[in-house]
Amino acid sequence: METVTENKVLAQEELQTLKTIQTETQALIAELGEIELIKIQIENRRKRAEDFLIELEEKEKIFTSSVVEKYGRVNIDPQTGEITPLP
Repeated sequence: METVTENKVLAQEELQTLKTIQTETQALIAELGEIELIKIQIENRRKRAEDFLIELEEKEKIFTSSVVEKYGRVNIDPQTGEITPLP
């Protein structure tokens, strides 16, 4: 290994390789940052979806209770609204 005892300059090809590595490193850092941001956005969307699921379950529970109270235990065709007694 040669020891540098005076100021020297990298060969043009070496300098270009160094610059390419630096550029690619910066691009990688940006990509990883974007991936992390997307992960946070997905986690937030999942949380909102889970909250909405809880709301839907509560609406369904209230609706079911009101139908049972009004009509008893019945089958309901969700397309037509037709109510038929359970066998």
